[in-house]
Amino acid sequence: MLFLLKFKEVAIIKAVFFCDFNTMKKSIIALAVLASITSVNAATVYDKDGTTLDLFGRIEVAYQDGDAAIADKTSNITSNDNSIVNSARFGMSGRSRINDNLYAVGMGEWDIGSGDSFDGFKARHQFIGIDAQNYGTLLFGRGDNAFYTVAGATDIFKKLDLDVNDYYLTGDQNPGLIMYSLSSMGWDVRASFGSAKSNVNDTDLNYKYQAAFAVSSRLKSDITISYGAAYYKFSYEGDPKEQIAYFGKKMQHMYHLKDSDTFDFANANRPEHKIDKGVAISYGTFGQGLYAALNFVSTRYQHYTHHLYSYEAVVDYAFENGLGLTAGYGSKRFHHSNITSDLNLGMRYNVNPNFNLFAEAQFNVSSNLDTYYTKEEIADRAIGENKMICGAEFLF
Repeated sequence: MLFLLKFKEVAIIKAVFFCDFNTMKKSIIALAVLASITSVNAATVYDKDGTTLDLFGRIEVAYQDGDAAIADKTSNITSNDNSIVNSARFGMSGRSRINDNLYAVGMGEWDIGSGDSFDGFKARHQFIGIDAQNYGTLLFGRGDNAFYTVAGATDIFKKLDLDVNDYYLTGDQNPGLIMYSLSSMGWDVRASFGSAKSNVNDTDLNYKYQAAFAVSSRLKSDITISYGAAYYKFSYEGDPKEQIAYFGKKMQHMYHLKDSDTFDFANANRPEHKIDKGVAISYGTFGQGLYAALNFVSTRYQHYTHHLYSYEAVVDYAFENGLGLTAGYGSKRFHHSNITSDLNLGMRYNVNPNFNLFAEAQFNVSSNLDTYYTKEEIADRAIGENKMICGAEFLF
């Protein structure tokens, strides 16, 4: 069954499995079973003999306070100063008919920051694959793993994401993925496998491989229920000092270690794997009246003293005049304590299909950051800080 995948990006991806994840922020779930890639804004630059190529993108200018600018991965700003930040996104998607039941598909998408050179380019999605219609779709390249089915149900904010789910540390838009998706009898099944990667999402973590799966079904009452799990096998080949130090800083809090004992302890007890398990439930379709969603995710690192638990809940109402109001709450817990606890509020107004205005704010409700995060992580990501952003975007 065809449906629209995403809500806030330019590309509107039509897929053949049933789910309402047009509520999510990215322009495509990496496991999307692509039947076609179209957009009210995209320009078809080639259409001949069963092959099409579309171009799409956006230009955005926003005022951000200092902490929001630091947290924004596309801003290229590291100082805690209020700033007017510009960014852009560009993408292309293609589809070519092989026969009546088989199509080749591909997509590339990049964020472009406000830097003065090509260093500002950041890859989001890059994949090619085969859409076999009723037999599913197989994709190869860069994207989100299958667990995003669960994590993405509450991913509806434009810039100030709740970001309490540990999925975004290791599973978000990774390269080297093999991704399969199939829809049958009202159920959607997704599976992914990822090859080795170093410095995962700009951290010191390296993994040897990752694997994930998810199942979801949408009921007649407009309620979607999803369950998923992901496994990451860490790698310590080469010089593992930075990765061991990363885990050592976490374990120092957990085991109350002295500075002189931390590295040796972490080296002897370094985690060999991480497991995410989660469930999500949502109601409605984002951008069409009422949408509400919540998810719960449990994360277990080997040799950590306790699990990490994340909770996210969001609600949005889209009015027919183009106004949309969004609210959300996210909490990350470790050993009976709120590591982070944030309240998000958002507003948007679609002046026309190509021009949008938006504003978002994030408020720290109650956090005990130093029970889990290091000082470097808190500073680099402005974790636990109140944030505000407002701006405009032009879609093409």
